[in-house]
This record gives sequence, structure tokens and C-alpha cells, in this order.
Amino acid sequence: MPELKGPRGAVAYERDSLGYPSVETRSLDEAAWARGYFHAHDRLVQVQLALHVARGNAMTLLGDVPLARNADVMTRLHRFTNDLDEQVAKVSVELRPILDAYCAGFAAGVEERGWPLILRAAGIKPAPYRPHDMVLMYRLISWFGLTQLVEIPTLVAGELLARGAPASALALLYGDAATADEIANAPKLAWSTRLEALGAPPSGGSNAIAVAAARSATGGALLAGDPHMEIARIPPVLYAMHATLGGGDHITGLSVPGLWQNSFGRTAHVAWSYTYGHAQAVHVRAVRCKSGEMFDGTTWRKATKRTCVVKIKSRPDEMWTYYDSELGTVTEDISSSAERVLPCVLWSGVRGTHRDLEAGLALARARDVTSAIELHRTLQILSLDCVVADSAGRIGHILCGRIDQRPSTSRGVIPRMPDGVPVAEPENTRPATIDPPSGWIISANARPAEPTGHAWVPLPEPRPRIDRLRELMSQLAASRPFQLRDLARFLLDACDAGATRLLPIWAPHLPDHPRARGLVTWAAKQQGHGDEHFDHLTLWTMLHRETCRALLTDLLGEATSRRLVDEIASLMMFQYHLDDALALSRPEHLDATKLARLLATSFPRALELAPKNKLPRTFRFKHMIFGGKLGGVFDSKPIVDRGGPTTPNQVTAVSVGTQEIVFGGAGRMLIDMSKPGAWYCIAGGASERRLGPGYGAGLDAWSKGVFVPIGGATGTPPSAT
Repeated sequence: MPELKGPRGAVAYERDSLGYPSVETRSLDEAAWARGYFHAHDRLVQVQLALHVARGNAMTLLGDVPLARNADVMTRLHRFTNDLDEQVAKVSVELRPILDAYCAGFAAGVEERGWPLILRAAGIKPAPYRPHDMVLMYRLISWFGLTQLVEIPTLVAGELLARGAPASALALLYGDAATADEIANAPKLAWSTRLEALGAPPSGGSNAIAVAAARSATGGALLAGDPHMEIARIPPVLYAMHATLGGGDHITGLSVPGLWQNSFGRTAHVAWSYTYGHAQAVHVRAVRCKSGEMFDGTTWRKATKRTCVVKIKSRPDEMWTYYDSELGTVTEDISSSAERVLPCVLWSGVRGTHRDLEAGLALARARDVTSAIELHRTLQILSLDCVVADSAGRIGHILCGRIDQRPSTSRGVIPRMPDGVPVAEPENTRPATIDPPSGWIISANARPAEPTGHAWVPLPEPRPRIDRLRELMSQLAASRPFQLRDLARFLLDACDAGATRLLPIWAPHLPDHPRARGLVTWAAKQQGHGDEHFDHLTLWTMLHRETCRALLTDLLGEATSRRLVDEIASLMMFQYHLDDALALSRPEHLDATKLARLLATSFPRALELAPKNKLPRTFRFKHMIFGGKLGGVFDSKPIVDRGGPTTPNQVTAVSVGTQEIVFGGAGRMLIDMSKPGAWYCIAGGASERRLGPGYGAGLDAWSKGVFVPIGGATGTPPSAT
């Protein structure tokens, strides 16, 4: 086996067919050193570009394009770089050596690789990777594609109110996330400039499944993780690695380059995976401001003025000014003595980043489900639904992240006036479960059971993924115990439970057309594969979207409907409540007569659009820098990903300016706690370099759901086929 010159001597390692390493280390800090080395050696450009973006310099790299401006607005608004020294100083004496070891390993990897020409051309100079950078990287990952999703519905509400949208339209979109009084009393402010800066949000979520030992064919708890992140890029977002730790322990899983801990994985004692929790962690409130102060409902609070010089490639610099207080940040000048009511934004918990890093260490040391659940109560800035399993065969889940108390009349989604400095919800309201009677747990960005009726997740993602996974689990549980290959098949399932739910209700109201009759028949017996299935799935996807558009057009007009559906791609955020109306279970918004009229409009449009939006999607994986340039020599051959927007194997795409971003199952992982190692199915290999280990490897296997062993996993590879 080849060896690295580690801090305490030789560190042996080997790479698998995709280039991902398994290393033999003596301790957790030495494993962190090795992870830092391989992250730098294989993903240095990825890490450095991410850091550049996290510092608010995206437009210095990319110019004034929507994606870059969006990034710079958000990183500067939420002060990503403001308190890095303070966060690092708060890190415990147990964690600091591990962070330092990762950074030392990163430096060794940089020395071995050298500073890439791409970074030199971009003007990014060599600099040591420090724990400060890890804090910054974690904030970047926590915001983009995750926490930003809970801010957008509030901004949409503000814009709709400012445009004079009827209360019935907001009630339709927000459902039980908003009361009639809350909508009626909401401040009417035009916040569209903030909404424009966000661009089109990412679409999609993730899946996770845990099965208790009593339901498992092997007698060990099973866990499946399926994070849905950006795909169709080389290298992938995630990085797989296994490390022995000495004393019989190990740590195996998928990590984000730049962070020392696994995002999804296992030790000898516990395994864990996450889906995004959608808890309402962002306050967007209307605040009275004057003379450099903000009114919290009782007291005027002094705000601190903050000015940023923003450098833009091929354009003059811009000067951005902010005012910060305990209530949040205002982006307009409040120095005048004339009082104004302005939007104020606060991301709860972002100043507690060090606690999230501590949780990574505690998880590596956890010995059972109970301890793993408890440590997740300390997470502050990121809302995640954590699913865990242990070596004793137990399973559990907990919703993570700080959530602040809100008035009894508000769930925090509709804009409101402030009611003081936010105070965290008490822990006894946090959704958590251990040893569920069913013997399994499914997480798919849905709304968990909420103690005392508190609204931690006012706007969950649509039901089809979790409904389909529940159907699959229930069907199998009635006949036999679960195996890993069953979970692999479930994660790659391409059936849409939304069609199963809605099309029987729509059947009497659809136009008399062969394709309409075929859709209804298909919905009842979806197979999830084959050309005929995907033809129907394509038509269904277009029909659902265009029916939603027609419903919104009725209430809001064509321009606003187009803005919600197309310009800011926000339909997915409201589908949970829209689908209830489309199922005729909200008659105040939609009855059978109106549904028939909407379908008469949307069905011909869906027939027209289906050939242009055919599923399954076929695309090339493109290098993250060159993106199809240089004759495509850095890109993959065409890859087919057999899923749809709301199937368990979820495939979605959004456009930000001229750039299309594709989301899907970026790094699936299967774990049997009665056996060593794990199995993974990742969207690409280890290296970002064309001639590096595993560059662009394994994409065919990934698209077909074929898993690769890591960490000593033995036996027949699980497969979705």
C-alpha cells in the first residue's frame, strides 16, 4: 500500500476504482489530517473557489451575472466573515487539535499538489487553510440551497402584498402556515429587490431511511442516505473516505471538501444521514427605523453602520451599506431623522457556528442512538432532519437547528412587525423520535410530528416523495424483512405519488382525450421504468405545473403567475398546500367546476410542452470551471438520470441567468450496522483534475444505482436494478 508522511509517521492508504481513499490511521485527529490531505490533493480548486464566494467575491471571479450577485448579496448581508476569530476562540480544547490536524493535512496536500494554474489565473493567491476558513465554509454550505429556501416564501409574501394580491391568494399558497388575521395585518412592503437578488432557488430535497434491527433481514439496523444536491458537474460536491482509528473504531462516509467531519456516514457505533429540515430559521420583518436606530416593538436599538466595497470583474466597484442590530440587518440608509418602515433580515443561530462544528466531534464519539439524538440539539445554524441508527439495532430522528419563538398568531412565514429580540424555542417543543413502533423512519423534507402543536416546519416540501417511500416500505414490510438492496431500489424509484393521489380525482374533469385517459390508467399502476412510463410522467409533470399556473393566474393575473412559476421558480415551495386544493380538499379555493375549467386550459398546454421537457433527463457532467468549453474534452458522455421532480429519485433543474443547475441524488449511501463498512453511489470520482484519480468516473453506475463498497463492506453490491 502507498503511504503518506503523516504527523506521527506513515499513514497507509489505497484508492478504489473511483479514486476515493481508505486510510489506516491511529486516531481521530490523524484521520482528520488524512482527510485534509486528500481534500487538498483532489479538490483544492473546489475548496478555494468556495472560500472566495463565501468571502463575498463571486463577482470578482464571474462578473455581474445573477448567480454571482446573488452569492455576494447573501454572504455580505449575513456577515459571513465578521466574527471568524470569535467563533474559532469558542471552539473546545477537544476539537481544536482536530481542526488544526485537518488544516495541517490540507497544507501537506497543497505542498504535494502545488498551486493550480486555474487559481493563479483567477488571482487567488496561496494562503494557509485555517479553522477560520472551516467556519466560513460551513456557513456557505448552510445557506445556499438550504437555509435560503425558508427566506424566499416570506419575500414572496411581501411582494404579493405590495402588489395588492387578494388575501385568498396568500391563503391558497401558505395554507395553515398563515392565519387570516396574520395576512390581513401584514405590512405591505415592496421587497422585490431582495427577491431579485436571490434568483431562482434550488428545487428538490433529500431522502433518508432507517430500519430497526427487528425489521432487518440481517439483524442489524439499516440506514440509507440520499442527499439531493447539485449534480451534472465534475467533480461532485461530496467526497467519500474511510479511515480506521485504532482500537477497532473507524469513520466512514461522505464529506464536503473543506470540512473535517462527515456529512453522512458511520462509525462502529452509530450511523447518520440528513435531509433539509425546512424549519423557519430566518426572520424577515418590517422594522421602524430612524436616526440610525431600529424599534423592536418596545425599545429603540442602536444599529451599527457597515460599508463594503464590492469588486466586480470588468465593471466599476460598488459600495454596499448595511445597518446591523440585534433585530437583524437593514440594507437601506436609516441615518435620517425621518422615520421609515423597512425590511430587516435575521438568520437565527449563524453566530453559533462553533457549536455545529462541536457536534461533528460529538457524533464521531457517540455510542448509541440516544447520545446521537441529544448532541444534535446543540446545532444552531442549519435546519436538518437527522436520521440515526446504532450497533444495538435502534433508530431515531431529530429536527435540528435553532428556532425562535413567534407570537401565537404567527408561524413566521408572513412578514410582521418585530416583537423584541428573538428568543429560542424551548427544547420540549423540538420534534424527535426514538424507537418508533413501525420499526422504520422515513425523512423526505416533510413536516414531522410537532410537540405542543408548534410550527417548526410551516412550509414542508411536497408529499409525493415521502408518500411513495411510505407505500414501498409498507408493501415490503407486509411480506418480509428489509435488506440493503430494497433500500437501494427505493432511493432510485421513479414513480410519482402525486399523480397517484390527484389523477383519480381529476379523471371526471379532464378533457375527453386518449392521452388524458391513458394518464389516469397509468397513475394507478406506475412501474417506474420504460419509455411508456416516462412519457406519462413527462405529461403528468407538465399538466400539474400548468394547472398550478392556471389556478394562480385566476387569482393573481398572468404576469404574477409567470413570475412565481418561471422567473423565481418558487412553485415547489407552495406545492404542499396547492396540492390539497387540487385534490378538492380546500373547497374555499377550488371546486369541481373550476377544476374542470382549469384542466381544459392546462391539458392542451401540457401536451404542447411535453415533447420539449421529456423525461428522463439526459445531460453531460461538465467541469465546474470550463463548463462545456474547450470542445467538451473535460465533460462526460451523455448520462441518463431516470427520475422526475417529485419522485424519490428526484431530478430537477433551475436556470439562474444563462446557467442551468441540475439537482439530484448526489451521493447515496447504504449502511448495515451488523456489518463493517458501507456502500456508496456517488455522482463522480475523487479528483477535479482531468488526469487525476477517478476523474469523472462511475457516472454510468451512479445513474443505474449500482453501489460501491468502502471500509471493508463485503458481499453482493446492492443495486437498484
